[in-house]
Amino acid sequence: MKIQVIVVGWHYTDYPGESNLIDGLIEFKNENEFVDVFYSCHREPPKEVKENFDWKLFPNLGMADGGFQQAIDFLDIEDDTICLFFQDDVIIKNWECVNICLELLDSNYKFIGNCMNYPTSFNPFGIEKASGKQFADFTKDETKHLFDRELQIKTLRTSFFCTKYKYLKDIHGFEPIWVEPIQDKDGNWHTEGHKGIGGIGNLIIILFAYKINRVYGSNAITYLSNRYLDSDFMYECARGQIDENNPPTE
Repeated sequence: MKIQVIVVGWHYTDYPGESNLIDGLIEFKNENEFVDVFYSCHREPPKEVKENFDWKLFPNLGMADGGFQQAIDFLDIEDDTICLFFQDDVIIKNWECVNICLELLDSNYKFIGNCMNYPTSFNPFGIEKASGKQFADFTKDETKHLFDRELQIKTLRTSFFCTKYKYLKDIHGFEPIWVEPIQDKDGNWHTEGHKGIGGIGNLIIILFAYKINRVYGSNAITYLSNRYLDSDFMYECARGQIDENNPPTE
């Protein structure tokens, strides 16, 4: 068995929580010879990353899913490799999540997320307001044929998820929209033509989830928890901050 961990590096240690993802990954890698860790960095990493992991600094485009896509394009990953994808502002409570994910993969689930996310009905021919384009216009040329109908889909947050690489390869990877996020003088994040990063960020997540549902069906996706952002294993910060409406449980 081979496990490839891919982390999008942006927050590094600059987020709340007693659990340090970097320290946990160092221990996880050192205790398991079948584990590789790669940091797909969207800004210069600290020495803790440089000294302990393979890493590469990529252009800050496409948000987290862009970082994941840059990583899988760069790495040579075998089809049967188990892939763990992390955004680096997750708070780890219990690394037993890895064993649970492996059990779920053996139970024929193909994509395992940390927490429940909201299902939605998605029409690829709907209009993205800021640009006036159809949602399907934002997709890759090699996947446009998949976006051919309205579907009720189960969605998957990409703050953390687990899959086999061959499942990801079958859907042609992620669907990043190659824009650069911009931080204004008040510290808020935007993309050009959008009031907030959430619009484009949410669309990227939905396009990715649509492909999973379209190719494998909604039953291919499952979660470690029915809570939003939170499970017994980890908590997903919202852009580096704890969501006051959905705080982590003990």
